[in-house]
Amino acid sequence: MTAGSPKEVVRRVADGILEATVIGSFTEIGPMVRSRLFGWDPPDRLDGRVVVITGGTSGIGRAMAEGAFERGATVELIGRNAERGFGIVAAMTAGLAAGQPAPRFRRCDIGDLDDVGALAADLMADHPQIDVLAHVAGAIVAERTESAQGIEATWASMVVGPFLLTELLRPRLGRAAPGRVIWMTSGGMYLRSHSDDEQWLDRPYNGTFAYAEAKRAQVDLVAEFARQWPADEVVSHATHPGWVDTPGVTEQLAAFSKVMGPILRTPAHGADTALWLAAAPEALDHSGELWLDRQIRSDVRVPGTHTSDLDRARLWAKVAQQAHSGGAA
Repeated sequence: MTAGSPKEVVRRVADGILEATVIGSFTEIGPMVRSRLFGWDPPDRLDGRVVVITGGTSGIGRAMAEGAFERGATVELIGRNAERGFGIVAAMTAGLAAGQPAPRFRRCDIGDLDDVGALAADLMADHPQIDVLAHVAGAIVAERTESAQGIEATWASMVVGPFLLTELLRPRLGRAAPGRVIWMTSGGMYLRSHSDDEQWLDRPYNGTFAYAEAKRAQVDLVAEFARQWPADEVVSHATHPGWVDTPGVTEQLAAFSKVMGPILRTPAHGADTALWLAAAPEALDHSGELWLDRQIRSDVRVPGTHTSDLDRARLWAKVAQQAHSGGAA
């Protein structure tokens, strides 16, 4: 169907109306309508591909891991909770298809840079090529705490650790020509702008705001990865899942969960675009973009929250210094 055909115009207008309403876009209404509007097919198969997923033991990360496994991928499940991780892998292995490599759980605290270095070394030792790296790990931290390297915990686990892991795995991702790196951000990032006080040393700590600012930084870093790394080596994507019914939302945003619960997305719908980006040929035509429901979206909804190219470059330099010096810049 051509881009300017009447039917396609109607689809785009309807999608735009959903996006403008926020509730119609971010809730379960979004994928229910858009899947029919655009005639979504299930995400493509991932046979023979190695998919590494952080935060894979709960919620969206678990749904993505299970979806990738069902599509034939060799799944590397990364998380902090070993008991839960090995349990998930055991359940997945029970449905192992003939000839499919078994999924594997590896314990790692993504906020601990020593853990990240060890994880990267182990993954590279076991896999000559890594096709997909998905950064899903993250949580709201109620009180300011620091990582083993002295970095604010939210920033360490959602920005610095993932950045370091991506850089360390670059040789293996590049062999996929291109590898795909997918950052699971959050719609909450729309409400916050870039801040130079990412360590929360000069203002009262707010865990929800720290989370949202880290998610904003993820989107900004994706744009910088796309600018600095050749697209025939690695493509970088950010996707936000909408509002999803996960254990994290129930525990950390109880009032929101209680009010919105009936129309929150399922974890599978929250993971759909990430799975689609992991497999779809169309995803290789773009790098550095933010996606929701298989469409590129603006990274700005609120005036004053746009990050300039200069601030993105400064952010990259700061995070790189934190990642490689092993501490707060």
